Amino acid sequence: MKPSTTLFIKKELEMTNQKFEITDIAHEKYPFLYRIRALRDIGTEVKAGDLGGFVEHEGNLSFEPGDDAWVYDDAIVAGDGCVEKNAAIRNQAVVCGHACVSREATLGENARAEDDAYIRGASMYGSARASGQSMILSSPDDPLCAPALYGQCCVYGKVIGDVHIRGQAVIVSNEEVCNRSLDVILIDGQSRTVLRNLERDVLRPRQIKQAEKEKKPKQRETVR
Repeated sequence: MKPSTTLFIKKELEMTNQKFEITDIAHEKYPFLYRIRALRDIGTEVKAGDLGGFVEHEGNLSFEPGDDAWVYDDAIVAGDGCVEKNAAIRNQAVVCGHACVSREATLGENARAEDDAYIRGASMYGSARASGQSMILSSPDDPLCAPALYGQCCVYGKVIGDVHIRGQAVIVSNEEVCNRSLDVILIDGQSRTVLRNLERDVLRPRQIKQAEKEKKPKQRETVR
């Protein structure tokens, strides 16, 4: 379930922000946006004093203790958009409206999350766009199995798991693409293919678990 952006902002504003400050460096095109500056080291890339991208207010970027989410380069987080839980917004990517980018998701180049989109663990590059009520989610079984969006693709529906979308592909509202298999689903324009590791076709002996090895066969009772 998508977290409430309003509750996120309220919770953030109740804490003291020791992660970043909003400078007086305004965006050239959108003067209501200002650059941020790190007040402490963040992850492995950002050092205290480094400048980041642009935000509209403090609620746009989580400053909970231990959260290394960051807005890099000339990226923008505006409106009630939020970036949290180690997510990264890079280059000229934009998060706006009520969109939420969370759980180590990455938006780069000119990717955009808008409206009520929720991005969890996925990566978006090129001019990929998440709009409407879209949800782009890593697999609940394995966070490493996450969607990857490229090109000029647009998602309005739900995408879950190891799904790669590129070109001018469109996932429409109420459409759900879910992949919990060991293969990769590739959606390119109007075509859909499976990217399969050849090792998957090699048969191997059954792996016997230690507990099964130690299990003794039941003795049959003597019939009298």
